[in-house]
Amino acid sequence: MLWVLHGALRLLLIVWMIPYAWSKLNLTQMGRLDYSAALTTLGEKSPMGLLWTFMAYSPVVQFLAGLAELVVVLLLVFRRTAWLGGLLGTAALGTVFLLNMTFDVPVKQPALILTIGFLLVAAPELGRVLRFVAGRPVAGTEGTPRLLPWPRVRAVTRWLSPVLGVLVLLLGGVLFWQGQPPRVESELALPGVYRVVEDPAPPAARLADDTRRQSVAFGQWVYDGPQIPIPSYPVPGAAGLSIRAANGDLVPGNYRPVRDGVVEATLRPVTSGAQPMFGDAERTVELSWEVRPDGRVALRGDGHDLVLENDPELRFLYDRGFSWDLGNQVAVNR
Repeated sequence: MLWVLHGALRLLLIVWMIPYAWSKLNLTQMGRLDYSAALTTLGEKSPMGLLWTFMAYSPVVQFLAGLAELVVVLLLVFRRTAWLGGLLGTAALGTVFLLNMTFDVPVKQPALILTIGFLLVAAPELGRVLRFVAGRPVAGTEGTPRLLPWPRVRAVTRWLSPVLGVLVLLLGGVLFWQGQPPRVESELALPGVYRVVEDPAPPAARLADDTRRQSVAFGQWVYDGPQIPIPSYPVPGAAGLSIRAANGDLVPGNYRPVRDGVVEATLRPVTSGAQPMFGDAERTVELSWEVRPDGRVALRGDGHDLVLENDPELRFLYDRGFSWDLGNQVAVNR
C-alpha cells in the first residue's frame, strides 16, 4: 500500500509541476524585462517585483530553471530514477520555497508542500544514498514489490506507466504553450524609454502639484495571447506603458496600436501602496505619435503636446549586456 501511495504521489507531483516547468521554458512566468519597467525605481518595487525583475532580465536563467524542473519531472516518471528526481526536486523546490519566503511571493505554502512531497519520494532510498556517500557498502535491492502477480500483465504495465507519464508531460506542455503563448517583440518604432524635452504647458505653482510628463516608457514586448477577462489585463496586441510625472507620480498601463501613428493607452491609477497586480483602468486615451528626422518622437493627446528623446541613462540596464572579453575591464556596478 505504501508503494501504491508512493506512485500516486509521483503522479501528483508530475501534474503539479508541469505548468511551472513549461511557463519558465517559454518565458511566461516571469516574462521578459520590458522598457515599461524602466521608470520604476528600486525603492518603489515590491520584494516579489524585485525577484521577478531579476529573473526576467536573464531569459537564460529563467529557461534553465524551467529545464531543471522538467528534468526532475522526467525522473519521477520512471521508478528506477524517481529517487534521484526526489532528491533534485527537494533541492530545487526548497530553493523556490526559500525565495518565496524571503521575497514575499504568495505561494509559500504550495512550495513547501512540493518540497515535502519530493522529499517523501526520495525517502525510501535515502538510507542507501547516505551509506554510499559515507563510503559504506551498499547492498543490492530488488526494488518495489510486485503488486500484480500476473507476468503477462506486468510485461505491459511496466512500460505502459512510463509511456503514459511522458505523454502527460508532453501533452501538458503543448496545452500550456497554446494557452499562454509568449510575448512577441513590437514592430513599431515607438518602443523605448524617453525623457520629455519639450512641453509647452506651464509648470504648476508647487512641485507637488506639477503633473506634467517628465519621462515616458513604451514597452517592446507585445502580448500575443488570448483575451483574458481580468480587469486591466493586457489585450491582444498590447504592450506595457509607464509615465513619470514631474511631481514623482508613476502611472502604469499599457498601449496598443489602433491605426497608423495612433495608439490607445489604458492608464491605471498612480502607483501607491500595495496595489493589486491587475486592477481597473482609470481611463483610456488616444495618443498620436511621429518619429522626427532627428530621432525625437512627437507625442500628442490627453491634453499634452510633447517632444520625447531617448534617454540612454534610463535604459542603461537594457542596453548594457555582457562581454566575456571586456567584462573584467569595463564592468560597471551602479
